[in-house]
Amino acid sequence: MALDTLALDYVIGLETPQTARRVVELTDRVFGPGRHSKTAERLREGSEPVHDLCFAATTGSLGHERLLGSVRLWPIFIYNEETNVREPLVFLGPIVVEPSHRGLGIGKSLVRLSVNAAFNKGLRAVLLVGSQSYFKPFGFELAEGIEMPGPVDAKRVLIRYRDDHLKLMGRVVKVV
Repeated sequence: MALDTLALDYVIGLETPQTARRVVELTDRVFGPGRHSKTAERLREGSEPVHDLCFAATTGSLGHERLLGSVRLWPIFIYNEETNVREPLVFLGPIVVEPSHRGLGIGKSLVRLSVNAAFNKGLRAVLLVGSQSYFKPFGFELAEGIEMPGPVDAKRVLIRYRDDHLKLMGRVVKVV
């Protein structure tokens, strides 16, 4: 495979209103209409992403940028009925990378940046539904004791805690 120099010349910044439409278009194109039937999509439906935690990777000059990838984080909380405590956190996803630019580290950079930004904002955990093999190197582990709102493979519900001693338990509730 030839090295694509354009793919290595990209910047990651906050998603802007100008890139937001293109993020949705890229996500629809890459994941297709089937993505709308998933439980993860139910957590995003009717909600707004946390705008200062949504990032886009672009290449090109100002005004002529090409979107290469993005990640969005959504507000949720874990409600523990026993303690009546609601822990605010974010739900990561979708992560999307232009198919022609996969395997170049764009997705990994987006994940690292978004998780660090969430922790810097004071959130104590990031939740997602995804592949253990992909997300384990970022510190994600099985989200034991966390109940998703709808059918989902429990082996794909992963969480990354800011502090190793933290352990959340309860039901995931979306913020609308």
